Amino acid sequence: MKKNVFWCVLIGFSLTLTHAQRHEIGILVGGVNYIGEVGNTQYFNPKHLGYGFIYKRNFNDRISLRVQFSTGDFSGNDRDSTNPFRKDREYTFSNTFNALGVGLEVNYVPLPIGDFGTSWTPFLHVGIQRMIVDDLYFMLTETTAWSQGRNMTISVPFGVGVKFNLGQYWVIAAEVQPQFTLTDNLDGSFPDRSKQPSATPFSTSLSSDWLVFSGISITYAFGRLPCCR
Repeated sequence: MKKNVFWCVLIGFSLTLTHAQRHEIGILVGGVNYIGEVGNTQYFNPKHLGYGFIYKRNFNDRISLRVQFSTGDFSGNDRDSTNPFRKDREYTFSNTFNALGVGLEVNYVPLPIGDFGTSWTPFLHVGIQRMIVDDLYFMLTETTAWSQGRNMTISVPFGVGVKFNLGQYWVIAAEVQPQFTLTDNLDGSFPDRSKQPSATPFSTSLSSDWLVFSGISITYAFGRLPCCR
């Protein structure tokens, strides 16, 4: 009896996922800022353009798989800091990133994508990304960072947002996405000295650098309509 109940529940759950699946594809655009050892120390200070493409596979009205590619610039300048030490130091750098990752997105309340009408919900998301950035370093007597090629790192994006279902096919979302990176050298403060022995490190490497994306996404929904609505 217990075995029969188990299989009935499993088959019912599978059918729910099958009929509720729906795709979304679209673009995202917004502002990017960095948090680290150079420049402004504000957590949310979007000053550079970031953009990319996003794909979602909605398993049901609340849970979806999210694949995202994003690219953009970021920089830091000690003159923008309120810290007197940084202002006197006057270090500056600029960098670029390309990131490809996958994550999970969870709606706070069900969002029936594919239905006529308008609805909305807050949502949470978390994922993991492969990120390519410039490998920077500072020379002892210089205040501007140099690049010694490209480097790969891992980042963990997470955040919150709100999304709106506009009619049957369009979804627009606004979100804030901090990204914890597994490197302390987005700014050249902890360089690879095996590549450049004369590079000057000035980070303790006790904390990693962050990127923060704040923006919107617009996606077009398509695929099988949810059944039994």
